[in-house]
Amino acid sequence: MGHGKETPRQKMIGMMYLFLTAMLAIKVSKEVLDSFVLVNDSLTVTVENFTEKNKKVYAEFANQKVINEAKVKKWSDMADVVHVRSDELYDYVNQLKTELVTVAEGPESIAIVDDMVVAADISVKDNTTIGNNVMIGPTGNGKGQELKEKLEAHRKYLFDLIPDTDGNAIVRNSIAKNINTSPPKAKTAEEANQTWQQSQFQDIPLVAVITMLTKLQSDIRNAEADVLRYLYGQIDIGEFKFNKLDGIVIPESSGIITGGEFSAKVFMAAFDTTQFPTIYVGSYDEQADGSYKMKGNYDSLPIRNGMGVFTTVARRAGEAEWGGLIVMKAPDGTYKQYPFKNKYMVNDPMAVISASANTVFYSGIPNPLEVSVPGLSMDKIYPSATNARIVKKGKGWEITPTASKGEVVITVMADVDGKKQRIRSQNFRIMPVPPPTAKLDGKISGRIRATDMLSAGGVDAVLENFIMDNITYVIKSYTFVTQDGLYASPIPNTGRNFNERVIDKIRSLKRNERLTIENIIATGPGGDKNIGSLVFTIN
Repeated sequence: MGHGKETPRQKMIGMMYLFLTAMLAIKVSKEVLDSFVLVNDSLTVTVENFTEKNKKVYAEFANQKVINEAKVKKWSDMADVVHVRSDELYDYVNQLKTELVTVAEGPESIAIVDDMVVAADISVKDNTTIGNNVMIGPTGNGKGQELKEKLEAHRKYLFDLIPDTDGNAIVRNSIAKNINTSPPKAKTAEEANQTWQQSQFQDIPLVAVITMLTKLQSDIRNAEADVLRYLYGQIDIGEFKFNKLDGIVIPESSGIITGGEFSAKVFMAAFDTTQFPTIYVGSYDEQADGSYKMKGNYDSLPIRNGMGVFTTVARRAGEAEWGGLIVMKAPDGTYKQYPFKNKYMVNDPMAVISASANTVFYSGIPNPLEVSVPGLSMDKIYPSATNARIVKKGKGWEITPTASKGEVVITVMADVDGKKQRIRSQNFRIMPVPPPTAKLDGKISGRIRATDMLSAGGVDAVLENFIMDNITYVIKSYTFVTQDGLYASPIPNTGRNFNERVIDKIRSLKRNERLTIENIIATGPGGDKNIGSLVFTIN
């Protein structure tokens, strides 16, 4: 499928086609149907690759036409027609695919997405009658006959573009292989009168019919690529030093702040290493003969590695325009001029200040803080804070409020061209870290087994749904209370884990006995907090 030696992808496509043909000869199972989906998806990727490569060739035709329309127009016009005809045939095949699925599953089929068929979503992949009805027809007058005629007409048109000479044999043979509508060679008496469309679509599952049509789309794009390479090769570009003469501007940054420096590279997309262009920056006028002339005050750029380097200082905020002319000596000794224009935006200094949770800092703990000033590196940014300590941490900062309530005010200073400037201030509320929830074996109440209590080993303080993961509370003390007849029997406990008295008491508890864990004290950010009680019934 191409010129000369086949590429690995072209060999793979050929192998997949042999695999596809072999699949049609065996009993259809779910695994076989899934194999058709895989082959179809791989062919779809191949079609997309061919399409993208062809787009690049069409773009090259357009570039060459700009450089020398008289020489390129003939071949470029031929390529444009090949483009239109190939797209029409490709789209016709795509319509057949959607028609087949619509006939099989209705217009609301989920396998049709944006007029494209998704093979994996076809629900009746194994249907062998749809292909016969649509593509073959009761008297052989189905869409397969029309498809065959369109393919043959397209092949003839492509052949007419390429003279039948020894030098063109490879490309013509490649087109003949890609768009081949010959009936298969008969191996049995039953196959003696088989048509091309019968060999392609008769008595095979619907997903196989779709896959065969996708292969045809790949073949159409492949033949298109063959012809494009041939037509492009007919352009005599030997006298040109390069094939693109557009002025290109690449800014070092898309925006800068007042007082900052704007820098951009201006260069030819391709250039001759033996000569460099001359690049003027300033205003110019277009002359009556189509040429250009610089006017007023203008500068020429220093050239480095074929590229003009433009540098200027931004004086005020707003959009700034600049441009000029690129002058290059052509192979025929004349000088060609290529105008260019560009814009950049100058912004007043600004800062982006981002806290861990909206406009809130939590007291008693380090809070992540992100501060950035577009156009400046981190080593030129200096944030400060009221009612808080702020320290550098990795690529950002951490801020710890020193007050339990009120506000933190972040002020950002920055070094702009050696001068320290105030960029922005922003207020943040100070909030306490929420209290944790007391839990025993993951529970806060209800029935519990004594063995589960002993396994848990003690009471936990769980901080739930808090924005920061590294904040913890530790149980400091609590009172374990049970009923001893009519009287309560409290046992004080220090720390999270049950002491020996509590453990002994738990072992002696009977079913349906009630217990309470009271006055649970947890320590963490902000000091000690009473986090309530737990009430359980022994199960």
